[in-house]
Amino acid sequence: MVEEPRECDVAIIGAGIAGLCAALTLTQAGLNVVIVDKARGVGGRMATRRLGGAVIDHGAQFFTVRGEAFDAIVSDALQHGAVAPWCSGFARAAAADQPAAPADDGHPRYRGATGMTDLPKFLAERLGGTGTSLRTTSRVTAIAIADGRVRLGLDGGAGFVARGCVVTPPVPQALDLFAAGGLLAPAGGRIDTDTHRLLASVAYDPCFALMLVLDRPSLVPPPGGVQFESGPIGWLADNQQKGISPVPALTVHASGEFSRARFDDPPDEVMQALRVAAAPWIGDATVVEQSLQRWKFALPTVVLNVPFVAATTVPPLVCCGDAFAGPKVEGAARSGMAAGRWLAGVLNPA
Repeated sequence: MVEEPRECDVAIIGAGIAGLCAALTLTQAGLNVVIVDKARGVGGRMATRRLGGAVIDHGAQFFTVRGEAFDAIVSDALQHGAVAPWCSGFARAAAADQPAAPADDGHPRYRGATGMTDLPKFLAERLGGTGTSLRTTSRVTAIAIADGRVRLGLDGGAGFVARGCVVTPPVPQALDLFAAGGLLAPAGGRIDTDTHRLLASVAYDPCFALMLVLDRPSLVPPPGGVQFESGPIGWLADNQQKGISPVPALTVHASGEFSRARFDDPPDEVMQALRVAAAPWIGDATVVEQSLQRWKFALPTVVLNVPFVAATTVPPLVCCGDAFAGPKVEGAARSGMAAGRWLAGVLNPA
């Protein structure tokens, strides 16, 4: 028997911070929501992993709070022990081979209590009490429109039919899904040329994240993070000082320039180059474990000055995330909430 697609009010592609915040907004409006993500867990680039005896944040490193809506979410998470303050500024250096100067602007930076995935996990738990369905390890292969509904094709599954859809992956991946579903001209043209052109203008830098477990403390100064203005390394963090790892462990984020130039190089060569660049901060410590993560769409470099883009309105299909009206964690959260409010208004007009 052929399995029929599951029906819902809203399908959300991506269980990162944007998708989870959109889901919270939509469920508060009384809508039935399904979230689909290709990964095994939630969080997207708010990513934490274990390596040997270490706990390492290898995607987003921290977040700030500047707006009321995100402040309400973070305050709730703080009260329940899911997030914690880290510091109010990081050391800065001209390059990895230059000395670092302390920086403190008085504005708090937050981390997950045990890693950056803690905030997404907290939001997913909140959604669990609303009847929202979260389906992980499920890859969406196409987004199509038929009979006034959005249809999601899944790799090896029946997919979903929804009254509306929120699309949170990086914009180039969203456009690939639209193309696979025949929504882009000349195949179907349901997404008009101007909207297609607007979405296609978004650009990203890739990023290598090198994770190093050490046999003794690093030379990274308190509070455990250094930002670099130039050179192969853009960011360096000590996860033990940060308060999430029981043993010394570094996260080395390559700069956008380095990552673009060497994105297709053999991983061993990339790790060696980054270890050489990070040597002044490793000091006499021995690297006992290492691993490399390659983020293809790590940092939006061309951001749209709108909180979301409605690719279609009948049925409503909306793109959001950290490339819309403000990158970083809070920008993605606010974009998801804005997309959720718009979609709820379309599906449940007053």
